[in-house]
Amino acid sequence: MIKGLLVQNNAIIGNRQATFNNVEKLLEPYRGKTFDFITFPEVWSCGWSCKNFKLAAENLENSETVNFLKNVALDFKTTVLGGSFIRKVSESDYRNTCPVVDKNGRISACYDKMHLFSHKGSEENRYITPGDYLVVINTGNVKIGLSICYDIRYPEIYRAYSKQGVQIFINSAAWNRTKLEHWLIMHRARAIENQCYMIVADQCGKIAENEYNLGHSLVADGWGDVLYSLGEQEGCLEFALDIEKLNKLRQDFPLLKDRRDKDFSSFKIKEIKLYE
Repeated sequence: MIKGLLVQNNAIIGNRQATFNNVEKLLEPYRGKTFDFITFPEVWSCGWSCKNFKLAAENLENSETVNFLKNVALDFKTTVLGGSFIRKVSESDYRNTCPVVDKNGRISACYDKMHLFSHKGSEENRYITPGDYLVVINTGNVKIGLSICYDIRYPEIYRAYSKQGVQIFINSAAWNRTKLEHWLIMHRARAIENQCYMIVADQCGKIAENEYNLGHSLVADGWGDVLYSLGEQEGCLEFALDIEKLNKLRQDFPLLKDRRDKDFSSFKIKEIKLYE
């Protein structure tokens, strides 16, 4: 069994330390327990406010957010998949970055969000540079593929991970409360299409006037069944994943083997024009 913990919090925009204090309280009941990893939401320490992203940006080397995650990794003696923070690479290059911290408090990898939101005023693409590589975390027991929020609308990412032998998808999000059905359908679909576990850590609570995060963090299995979920309130979700059960699903229903990956580039498309 793979045991994990996800955090669902509401970031206090403009007050990172207050957010840290709040997350500490959310984690407190789980101290002393053993987890293979802990995962966080997107921009969980600064909140979803695109116009403030550059003000909230931190250098990787001296980031308060990353230092907090390092302490969590050391306290729990586990890997931390750090949701995301706004990483300042240079004066003209800012990334929405998921840092991966190992149980010794060292940064093992960083995943930069590939697809940037550009809808109805939340113009992330005006402030952030998109990533250009995927990240697979190989723990020795399982392979984990990382993604961030809007990435879920692009199934090519998860297909690429699946072809690399990934068994668990992580999606860290700050998802708007108005799109619950999209949230449920797409995360379950990505799990079904690739016969993978899908773990989603989302922010909850108020963002701004009349704007709220969705919450509803969840864990779905390779059939797309939701095994664990949270509502709209802050909290943590403890879960266990049976990798052997997933492997048996793949063996009994060889969806992945039946893919015609090598053919796609050579498929011909016939367009038929109909005229009245």
